Amino acid sequence: MEQVRLIALDLDGTLLDDRKEVPPENISALEEAQGRGILVAISSGRMIPRILPVEERLGLDCIILAYNGGKVVGPRAEGRPGISERPRPADIAEIFIRFSREGDYLLNFYHDDVLYSEDSPNRRRFMEIYSGRTGAEYHIEDLSGRIGQEPTKLILLAEPDERDRLHDRFTAELGDRAYITKSAPEYLEIMAPGVSKGTALEALGEHYGFSLPNVLAIGDAENDNPMLEAAGIGVVVANGTAASKAVADYVTERTNNEGGVAEAVRRFALK
Repeated sequence: MEQVRLIALDLDGTLLDDRKEVPPENISALEEAQGRGILVAISSGRMIPRILPVEERLGLDCIILAYNGGKVVGPRAEGRPGISERPRPADIAEIFIRFSREGDYLLNFYHDDVLYSEDSPNRRRFMEIYSGRTGAEYHIEDLSGRIGQEPTKLILLAEPDERDRLHDRFTAELGDRAYITKSAPEYLEIMAPGVSKGTALEALGEHYGFSLPNVLAIGDAENDNPMLEAAGIGVVVANGTAASKAVADYVTERTNNEGGVAEAVRRFALK
């Protein structure tokens, strides 16, 4: 096994427990890893302003891999340099803007680290779900005014069964014009072609001078699968989805509530 140079951590369902707190054992294991010179990257579908409070609670200076790999910035000590950014094409964004407006779906449209959406009673229900999990603040406007822009990311929100149906529909319709994946039960995440947490790891390796076998990646859901497969060691916490466990090199005995990240870090990076 290669020496671990970078630990890439998903947030929701992985590093964070179900109360959206960081278990103390995760903090101590990551502090020890960073003390040994191992880079720590927070790898999330969230926008950067909603990742930074978690970094602050960790008490570590982390690389930030946001928007499922759509935007990557370095740590504070380096001045948060931009490492990579790949927005979604405007024509793909327009398809989802029009679809969401016709069907009264909540579409999260991220641009310049601001979250925009349209309002309605049905959408508000999903806004409360998303804001409750992430702390994100919505800016309400008519999204037809965003047609022609390239968002950093899109999320279409629906009930889980409907989300699965929409995943299959848009994957078939758009093919290689977009990368579409599932994360939380209600989230359908839409990225530019070739954008994922896995390709973001490649950009980090080029920037910092390590290879993918030197990466320990830890996640729980399907949007983590590209980084789990790209990394030298891909670990899924015990509460992860069956689809993610199927591609993992190791599944922890502990869940996200029990410090599954600490188990993986101590087993593979600190032994």
